[in-house]
Amino acid sequence: MGILYLSIEIAFDLLTLLIGCLLVFRAKDNHLKRYWGLIAAGIGLVFLWENIGWLTIVTETPTYRFTDLLSIEKMLKWYLPASLISLFPTASLRPGYLTPFKVLLSLLIPIVITTIGICYIFFNGQITTIASLTEILTQLDKTDIQIRSVIFVASIATPLFSAIYPLLRQNTWRESNREMYIFAGFMLLFLVIYILFTLSINEFIFNLFGATAVVFSLLFSIEYLRHENPFSLRRSEPLALEEDPIEETLHPLFPDIERAIRKDAFFTDKDCTLESVAQAIGERKEAVAEAIKSAGFTSFREYVSHLRLEHFKALAEANPEMNIKELMYACGFTSRSTFYRNFTRHYGESPLKYIGRKAEE
Repeated sequence: MGILYLSIEIAFDLLTLLIGCLLVFRAKDNHLKRYWGLIAAGIGLVFLWENIGWLTIVTETPTYRFTDLLSIEKMLKWYLPASLISLFPTASLRPGYLTPFKVLLSLLIPIVITTIGICYIFFNGQITTIASLTEILTQLDKTDIQIRSVIFVASIATPLFSAIYPLLRQNTWRESNREMYIFAGFMLLFLVIYILFTLSINEFIFNLFGATAVVFSLLFSIEYLRHENPFSLRRSEPLALEEDPIEETLHPLFPDIERAIRKDAFFTDKDCTLESVAQAIGERKEAVAEAIKSAGFTSFREYVSHLRLEHFKALAEANPEMNIKELMYACGFTSRSTFYRNFTRHYGESPLKYIGRKAEE
């Protein structure tokens, strides 16, 4: 790992940190985007700090001596962040479902096991040196080996279950898209690298773990810059099955919000904001944001974008003489690139193709 490699990785670490901070400031009522920004900024900062430290001591031919397998410190550094990140599929598919209490409940096992690991390190401290898998199997009678084995198994099972389980269930308002499955694929790749990193540490795995973490954070941070919820799309109608009844119901405020925002097509106005709608119905903006999430929207911005896209389709059918630019502005969009990106993402075809297809029907 030479200076050139470290310099490149530091540049990516810094970029991840900056984009994470940008997401935090741009999130507004989109808590999912804010939390991802905080996680990305944290990952960027941690690896930036470590790589700058390496840069001060590295030579072109460094010597690595990674012999401590099943390291409690390394496993605990992975366990809680991985468990938190693995909640994003659930949070994406069910906006507003993961309340602070439910997040705490979901992280209860990782918190308990992490606490046990930390207490063992600080109050006992006896750690058996392990240099091979054989030494693990032959020393399972030792307390620290047992604790380390439990942490290892739990640190794999918990994130894996949290990341994959939501994809196997039917959902009410939203459905997984391609990015969601890429996210799940990254999580599986991370788990494989983590297992290798914990059980068979070498220079290649050491570098691969850090590089994958930064690329993972950077890739989906860019997606969050482009979309309010990059991992799922809202269904036009909620999906309800007899064997899997809808647990969530619309917030009682949502019909009032609908009436206020649809009145005189207020959603096309540039002054249509979360604050203005809250003021129009005499409610707190936090209550309005919660009600919007109950209908499957990640944020107020996504809700307004949905209404504008539907309005575009209605205007295009009613006014075939209008061109795309005129229709776009009439619906409240001010950015052509944003409009084209959102339309194509939601309907699977460009506005031009949509209008052309409608003209042929």
